[in-house]
Amino acid sequence: MREGRWINGVVLGALAALLLGTLWTPYDPYEQAFFDLRISGSSGAHWLGVDRLGQDYLSRIWRGAGNSILFAFLGSAAALLVSALLLGLERLGGAAVGKSVRGLVSFGIAMPAIFVGLLVVTFMERGAAALTIAIGVAGVPFGFRQLRVLWSELNATAYVEASRAVGGSVWHRFWFTIWPNLWPQLLGLWKLVFAFALLELSALTFLGLAGDPNWAELGTLLREGQKLLLNSPAFVIWPGVALCSVLGMVQLLR
Repeated sequence: MREGRWINGVVLGALAALLLGTLWTPYDPYEQAFFDLRISGSSGAHWLGVDRLGQDYLSRIWRGAGNSILFAFLGSAAALLVSALLLGLERLGGAAVGKSVRGLVSFGIAMPAIFVGLLVVTFMERGAAALTIAIGVAGVPFGFRQLRVLWSELNATAYVEASRAVGGSVWHRFWFTIWPNLWPQLLGLWKLVFAFALLELSALTFLGLAGDPNWAELGTLLREGQKLLLNSPAFVIWPGVALCSVLGMVQLLR
């Protein structure tokens, strides 16, 4: 238990430090103030060097990691919220509504997540809001399926049946019987949805769908670094390391 709390504290602290990059970085990540040092190596003033546009690369990575975490979190939270609403609609809306919900989700499962994201971004103005909606929509079919399985398993357990037998209300059963056993599994589900959302976000921005081609996000940085892969591979390595680190840290949460 103590080990789990210690790990959670370290991981949450690291994620909070990365999120700080959305508010503050050592240099302005969009200011081309060091053009004479472009594509340079690390130095005391610029720890990760300066990119081809004369921008401090540490500031770009820090802001990019913060943006990736923030919008992947918003997209994954939206996906789970919509999944929960659809689950409630399926359970309470009658046979016809339930069948329609399951059919819609099955259709979404059959479509590749990247295609769903491309479809949403195509019909909206490109930008952070469109990307968040895209990854949220793409995560709903998976989130609904998994949440439905969790709910069905918990609702059929002996302790829920006992609570129902003694006359416990629906809300009482949920808050005192189902929720204490649901939230650890819900955390595990969110970690998966977050990982998919983060990869989907980075894939869409890597394809150039961010709107602003210079927007600091890990997928955009990977796309820009790809142009320098043979001459300066560090401009690909660092955003890749940041992306893998965020994915790994989130999976350590307990």
